[in-house]
Amino acid sequence: MPSRKDIRNKPNVYSWATKVDFMLNSVGGFKDLDSANVSLLWDQDYILTLERRKIHPQLEDAGAAGYRLTIDATDTASDAENLGTRLAYALLNVAIERQWGMSLSWPDSPLPCRVIDRTASMGASVQGFGSSTSHVQTNEFVAALETGFEHHSQVPYSLLLSMELCASSRFENNNRSKLIMLVSAFEALAGQQDLSSDLGPLVMDLRSTIETFRIEDADLKASLLGQLEGLKRESVRRAIRRLLINTKLSKEDRDFVDEAYQARSKIVHEGHRVPELDAMTAKLDSLLKQVYREISPST
Repeated sequence: MPSRKDIRNKPNVYSWATKVDFMLNSVGGFKDLDSANVSLLWDQDYILTLERRKIHPQLEDAGAAGYRLTIDATDTASDAENLGTRLAYALLNVAIERQWGMSLSWPDSPLPCRVIDRTASMGASVQGFGSSTSHVQTNEFVAALETGFEHHSQVPYSLLLSMELCASSRFENNNRSKLIMLVSAFEALAGQQDLSSDLGPLVMDLRSTIETFRIEDADLKASLLGQLEGLKRESVRRAIRRLLINTKLSKEDRDFVDEAYQARSKIVHEGHRVPELDAMTAKLDSLLKQVYREISPST
């Protein structure tokens, strides 16, 4: 293990560092972070630096703050990747234990960190932020409220939940969280059909097979029998496709929503990274608006 002095003075030998960018809500923060760049004391031989990072002014106005943790340094990029992943884990662990709201900034990267080549020349850098607003006159707001108020005499809970998920997703600055909420908004609308009349006999045969089959683990056997009951209901994925057909979305749009559903599953169940989520979440939001317009008024 190199000394901190070697790491600092021999960048051509220990040429790889790693950084983790993150944002804290107003609950989290540091009492003694006065300067822009602070070298932190810890028991590891690596050099750990904490600095402030510029984030969108609207987020800062809401009490959030951006930071960057950097670890120097290793002699290989793969070692730097491992250090960065461990650092991200340790950071999330602190946030969970202290009940801080935290968002890591790794939208399209397969890792929660960025590996840095310390020998690369540093040129000028520029950072910019953009946002759009959709303000209306109060009389326009009232007219829009009245239109919605007259549309349903009784609002189905599933529709209310779906629309709340859609609207709440716009508070999210993390696109993975936004994707999960938007796909869940489609799922809330997609009532699963009861297939007992079609598949009941098949389920009964499978139940008899499992009950007579020798399975030593009682919990496993009970789990299998419980999963059989799920076969009597339409899958969520199929129910969403049926919803989209009924609300007149094109085949291209239906395929896109199905792709987003699979992406959500990869994120939640397999821990995969899905690149370019900005475009996916923007289109899902737009398609949900189309679906809401097509849902027939209740009487």
